[in-house]
Amino acid sequence: MHKRDYLVKQFEEFGKVMAVIFGLKKDGNYPDFLSLIDESAQKYTQTEILFVESLNDKTLIESLTTDKKLNDEQLKMLADLIYEKAEYYLSQSNEEAATNCYKKAYSIYLFLKENATLTYSLDMHYKLEILSKQF
Repeated sequence: MHKRDYLVKQFEEFGKVMAVIFGLKKDGNYPDFLSLIDESAQKYTQTEILFVESLNDKTLIESLTTDKKLNDEQLKMLADLIYEKAEYYLSQSNEEAATNCYKKAYSIYLFLKENATLTYSLDMHYKLEILSKQF
């Protein structure tokens, strides 16, 4: 029961962080936006976002699940953060970096859809729909 309570608390906290990230993006405050993405990835997944960006697409899931030992919840959080990083890159006309991040987010979302025990996420469903048309 304690683990479940902890996970619920962590998801609630992460939801608030994502709301702040969306606000920073809307306001065009990209330095704080990027900083919060980096801090959040480290806090919730003990993984640096730049490390994830540098991973090979073919070994991404294995690296995150086996080497980093991320659970489904952490993978979902990481996918959301890397998706937002892709949105940033796209807004800065850096299509190569945006595509790299979108591919990684798509791979993680797809893995979660096929393998995870998470409850259904409408947000993840929509992101998968959008990304599946690109890849």
